[in-house]
Amino acid sequence: MISGVKRLVGMMLMLTGLLHVIYGLFAYASQLQPIVTEGLWSTVANDQWDRGTAFWYMMFGFLLMLLGYMIDWLIKKKGIAPPAIFGWILLVICLFGAIVMPASGFWLGLPQAWLLLQM
Repeated sequence: MISGVKRLVGMMLMLTGLLHVIYGLFAYASQLQPIVTEGLWSTVANDQWDRGTAFWYMMFGFLLMLLGYMIDWLIKKKGIAPPAIFGWILLVICLFGAIVMPASGFWLGLPQAWLLLQM
């Protein structure tokens, strides 16, 4: 049986993803605006690094929300812990990200990875 804070890890990942998207909407507004106004289709070309960065920043937030939802669903609906590989991969991603970009939000994922590894 999974209890306590461990049951919140999925919700914490969803919240982290949501904060990522909300922050991205403001931080990358000038890059996202032309993507939307130009009609979305093929609006990020290979030489448009600013738009590509904004796009992938936003997509990472949505992927965190998806991962959090799946973990939450596994724990609450099925009563089973997610596979340990989720915690290990999140740990590696966040450690590498925090090393390469210390002034970033990668630090937020470390406690969540640790909680996943404790299940």
